[in-house]
Amino acid sequence: MTAPIPTYKILIADGSVILNNLLRDVFEENAFEVSQAFDGAECKALFLKDQPDVVLVDGRMPRTDCIDVLKYVRQRAPRTVMIITTSEGNEQLALKALKAGADDYLQKPFGNEEVVDVVSRLLERRRVEEENAKLNSQILKRERYLAELTTVINEALITTDVKGRIQFMNRAGSEMWGYSTQELKDKDVHLLVRGEARTLLYRNLVNDTIRKGKLEGEFLFRKKDKGTFPGYLSSSVMKETQRIKGIVFVVADLSRVYEVEARLKQSEKLASLGRVAEGIAHEVRNTLTSLGGFALRLNKSLAKDQTLSQYTSIILDDVRRLEKMVQTIEDYVRFARFHKFNFALTRLPLLVERARERVLQTIEKDKADAVAFNLKVEEGLPAIQADPTALQEAFYHLIMNAYEAMPKGGRLTVTLKRVDSAISISFSDTGVGIDSTYLHDIFNPFFTAKTTGAGMGLSKVHLLIEEHRGTIRVSSTLSRGTTFEVLLPMERLMRGDQPLETAGTGESLG
Repeated sequence: MTAPIPTYKILIADGSVILNNLLRDVFEENAFEVSQAFDGAECKALFLKDQPDVVLVDGRMPRTDCIDVLKYVRQRAPRTVMIITTSEGNEQLALKALKAGADDYLQKPFGNEEVVDVVSRLLERRRVEEENAKLNSQILKRERYLAELTTVINEALITTDVKGRIQFMNRAGSEMWGYSTQELKDKDVHLLVRGEARTLLYRNLVNDTIRKGKLEGEFLFRKKDKGTFPGYLSSSVMKETQRIKGIVFVVADLSRVYEVEARLKQSEKLASLGRVAEGIAHEVRNTLTSLGGFALRLNKSLAKDQTLSQYTSIILDDVRRLEKMVQTIEDYVRFARFHKFNFALTRLPLLVERARERVLQTIEKDKADAVAFNLKVEEGLPAIQADPTALQEAFYHLIMNAYEAMPKGGRLTVTLKRVDSAISISFSDTGVGIDSTYLHDIFNPFFTAKTTGAGMGLSKVHLLIEEHRGTIRVSSTLSRGTTFEVLLPMERLMRGDQPLETAGTGESLG
C-alpha cells in the first residue's frame, strides 16, 4: 500500500486572466488546491483566508507592488514558498524579489512542466528542511537528556580516546576524584587508578578493554589529594561504523558498601564477645566469691600479723575490683540482651545535660570543677525519634571518658547541629588523647588504655548508637584531645522501623 500523496495549496496572483486560468488548470491537473487572485489586495486577502503552501506572484501585480506582497507574506508565514514571475530582461526585479524573501523566480514565457517542476522542487526542499529541523530538535532534546543524565547519576562516567586519554568526566567522577574535566583533559586514565591496584590480569585497562571489548572488576582508585577509595569499574569500547572511537568507563564508589560490611562484622564480633563475656563473668564471679570469703577469714585470723594481714588486704582489694569489673560486664550483657528500646520524640540537649549531671554525681568535686563545660546547640534543632534511656547512657559514657581524660582539668565542648538529614553530637575534650594505633580497637569489649575498668563503656556506646541507625566517629591527637562525633538520623524510616507517628511507646521530650 503506497502512502497518499499530500495535497498542497497554491495561490496564483497574476493580473492576466488568461495566464492565471492556464496556471490554475496546470496545477489542478497535478493535484493542487488552487486559489486565484488578480491584484495585490486580493492576493493578501486570499492568503489570510486560505493559508496556501505556495504563492506564485506576478512581478507586475496590479494595485500592489509584488515586493510589498512578498514582505506581507513573509512576516506572517515564513514557511510559505514564494515564487515571482517576471518578464524577460527584468533581472533587476528578480534580484530584488530574492533579497525580499522570494524562494525562486520564473521568467516568462515558461512551460507548464517547468513551473510545476520548480514548485514541486521548492516544496520538497521545504519538506526536507522541516524534517531536518525536526530531527535536529529531537537530537538536541536527546543530547540535553543525556547530558542531564550524566550529571545526576551517582556513578562516575569517563570517556577516553583509543589511547586512553581522558576526554570527559561527569559530576560524580569529579566529586569522587576531586579533579575537574579540564584538569584531566588528555591525561592518561591510569592516573586515576592506584598503581598496585592494577593486577597482572589488568595491567593496562585501555588495551585490555580494546582487546576484549569490555572489562570489569574492583580496583583501588587514587584521588587528587593522594587519598584512595575502593570502586567497581566496568568499561566498554565506543564504536562508529564498526571502528573503535574511544572507551567509556563507569565506576561505582564502594566506600559505603565496605563501611556497611565493616560495621556488620563489628556488630557480629561484639555479639560474639558479649556471649563470651557472659560466660566468663559467670565463672569468675563464682571464683571471686570463694576467694573473697577465704581471704576475709584469713585477714581476721591474721590480724595480729601485720605483714600477712597486709597481704590479705591486698587480695581483698583486688577481689572487690574484679567484682566491680564483673558487675560492669554483666550490666553490659544484660543491657545488650534484655533492654527494650522504646523510641519517642526526644530532645537531645536535655539528655546531654542529664548525662553530665550523672557524671558529676559520680566523680570527685575537685575533678569536676577543674573541667570547663560548654554546650553549643544549633538554633531550631529538632527533636528526633530516639530511646531517651539508651542515648542518655551513651552520652554518660562519652562525657565520663572526657572527664577521665582530663585529670588535671581542661575543657569539654559538646556541640549539637544538623548535618544533612542527621543530627551531629560531638564531644570534644582537651585531654591526653588516644594513640592512633588504638583508635580501631576502642569500641571492642574489654579494650581499655586505663588502669581500671572493664573497657565496656565505649563498646556499650557503639551498641546503643547502632541501634539508633547512627554512627560514631573518633579523632584524636596525643596531648591535645579527642573528639567523638555521634550522627543520629532525624527520621527512622528504614527497614524494620516504624513510621515517625507510631514509633516507640509514646512521646517523650527526654
